[in-house]
Amino acid sequence: MNTPEPPDPLAGLEQAAHLHSLAERIHHAADDLPAPESTHSLASISEEVEDQVRVIAGLFTSLASEAACHSRAAKRHPNAAASFARHKIALMTRAADPLGWALAKLGETVSQIGHLQEISTDPRTPERAKAIGAARAALDNRLASAHAHLSSAAGNLHRDADRLIASAAATRRAPAPPSAERNRPPTALPLPPTASRPLR
Repeated sequence: MNTPEPPDPLAGLEQAAHLHSLAERIHHAADDLPAPESTHSLASISEEVEDQVRVIAGLFTSLASEAACHSRAAKRHPNAAASFARHKIALMTRAADPLGWALAKLGETVSQIGHLQEISTDPRTPERAKAIGAARAALDNRLASAHAHLSSAAGNLHRDADRLIASAAATRRAPAPPSAERNRPPTALPLPPTASRPLR
């Protein structure tokens, strides 16, 4: 995907900072998920999952709002920088897909938590122990998958932001276009001043 040239280098840096900030928020959400094979109680894991579902859903809502806001603004106020702004929104909203998958996996995690809560009250039998082990393994698998989707989203945003920074730096290093004076053909250049001749 070709990166449109920013209207000025500062615009590219601002967009990159926005992407880096979003990436960091997603990374934090991933890091705050319960670790697979955690020794925490099921009640503690449930609360941690609840917190991160709320955070990730908020991030997902923010992306949808950004896209809708840009669409309204572009319709009302088209301008020369629209192409670059659209590219920035496209980069941001690419994170919506892995965020959605992460939410889906956390939904499956919640389902496994409910299943574990149910079977944990059954009489202690080998079958119960086997069922708890299988449900716990499924829960850990869903948590690991959610973490992987979040890490992928954040990593892609960081890489896209780095490309915007590189593009902005290249724009700043580009030589200034030659002046009109240097571009004029030799016949159009001003003649050098001549010494005045004494009157006779």
